Amino acid sequence: MTDFDANATRVLAVSPGGGRTFVLRIAAGLGIGAVFVVTFLRLVNFSSVSRRLEHLDLGLALLCGAVFLGAYVVRALRWRRLLVPDIVSVPRTVAVYFVAIFVNWLLPIRGGELAKGLMLRRSNAIPVSRSLATVTVDKAMDLLPAVALLAVVPFAGLHLSRSLWLLLLAALLVLAGCVLVLGLASWRRDRTMTWLSRILAAILPRRVSERAGPFVGRFIDTMLALGRKPRVLLIAGIYTAAAVCLDALFCYLAFRAVGVSVQISVVLYGYTFYNLAYILPTPPGQIGSNELIGLLIFTGMFGVSRSAVGAMFLFSHPWTAILMAGSGLVSLSAMGLSLRATFALPAAEEVRGE
Repeated sequence: MTDFDANATRVLAVSPGGGRTFVLRIAAGLGIGAVFVVTFLRLVNFSSVSRRLEHLDLGLALLCGAVFLGAYVVRALRWRRLLVPDIVSVPRTVAVYFVAIFVNWLLPIRGGELAKGLMLRRSNAIPVSRSLATVTVDKAMDLLPAVALLAVVPFAGLHLSRSLWLLLLAALLVLAGCVLVLGLASWRRDRTMTWLSRILAAILPRRVSERAGPFVGRFIDTMLALGRKPRVLLIAGIYTAAAVCLDALFCYLAFRAVGVSVQISVVLYGYTFYNLAYILPTPPGQIGSNELIGLLIFTGMFGVSRSAVGAMFLFSHPWTAILMAGSGLVSLSAMGLSLRATFALPAAEEVRGE
């Protein structure tokens, strides 16, 4: 490991005293999730939801599960394309992606994105800064369909509630901030890096900010290099379109599994907006947040009945949790890792760099 990569890993690694903070964050996330669950249960007629779940179509449930995993396989292939010129095998890329999905679901922060970089550093010797830049572009590709659909909302006759506008705009502000920084770096790189260094020095301890500066510079350079590869971005866009179609199909099949018929346009718009919300932090296991966001979008925006939306998410949430946990654990086993070893990767990489 080079000195640069060691520094980058130290910047990203969890500090030795961070265990208590981590536990507190988990506890706070579970508390927020409990509030979400109580709110959701007060908004739906639980007896009506239960009746729908009693007639669950198991065949459709299995089919929508296969489509759910297929959408992430397509995203993994897209990410593999973004990693070029670094070559990672298809099985390895899919396995790393499944582990990252599981970690993101399990933790109240997006730790899975960091796990991707650390696992590739361990298995393929790809610098963390370079792989994390591709992860960022990969996540941004998932946001672009929602941005495009949001742009046509005024012309489609759709009415968004104030809370939904706030949710969508918060996610879009994060994306806009990243685009702004990249635009400035493309125009005046040195000045932008100086500006970012001053911000890092103001919000981070001195030792951390000194290590973060080179990492951020390498990260931005990789992002800009990707921006100069239109063919790669075009192929990534095609993968994105395929993933969006699979997402919509999953959502449609999940509604059908609980006996609800929903128009394809509704699931396409609704599930794309639903995915946009997950740029923001969620409780561990996405407890309650899935259901509330689902109600906010499918009921508040498209008028689907609360009991129908509640039944769909009370079915799909635990089902997709099983799929994410199962695929993640199988992928960890295939790579010779355990869940505990994956969480310990930052510390292990730091020791290697010393």
